[in-house]
Amino acid sequence: MKPASGKRKDISEVTALIFVEGDTEEEFYQVIFDKYLKGLRKKMWNLGGNFDISRKVLDKTFSFLDLHRNSAVRVYCCIDRESREHNPPLDIDLLLETFSKYHQTKRRVLSVDGIIATQMIESWFFHDIEGIYKFLSAPKSARGNHKFKPVEKLTHIDLARLFKKHGKSYIKGKRCHNFIKNLDIEKIIAACEELQRGIKLILDNSDRRQ
Repeated sequence: MKPASGKRKDISEVTALIFVEGDTEEEFYQVIFDKYLKGLRKKMWNLGGNFDISRKVLDKTFSFLDLHRNSAVRVYCCIDRESREHNPPLDIDLLLETFSKYHQTKRRVLSVDGIIATQMIESWFFHDIEGIYKFLSAPKSARGNHKFKPVEKLTHIDLARLFKKHGKSYIKGKRCHNFIKNLDIEKIIAACEELQRGIKLILDNSDRRQ
């Protein structure tokens, strides 16, 4: 981690730094951003997994502020809870405490928030089970929507099994790009309170300087 150095100029812009857990999240959130956050000053980073999240967020944020001396930032961490009930692998208090230690950052990191998927991003996909079946070209007689509720109990393993049952393979990451493009994002957002709150938070904060 490298603290920003030197004197800062007056803040003239606020950037949303949006950290996503991995390639699947990057594909999903890019669709969200294109639809709902168009024109918003933002930068997305792929954390490459849920290990050392705090360190990676600190490193990238310090680097961004060092390169953009007239910017303030709001930090959003889009990660998986990895369970139905346990805390996610993210220490927001540690992030805030660290940013507050440095004169160059304590007034430039305006907020740090998490957008947490329970259990994981694939759980949210099941909000559009009809879209999944349509993508798989599954006959209506073979569909059982009732089996996939509540979505919080489901993971990528359940999605992979459903794909296999209908002759396809679910592979996390960049190769799920076409699948995600075929999901009904509006339906997923309408059913997902965590995602609704996250999008609203980013939009509400977009013009705030404090």
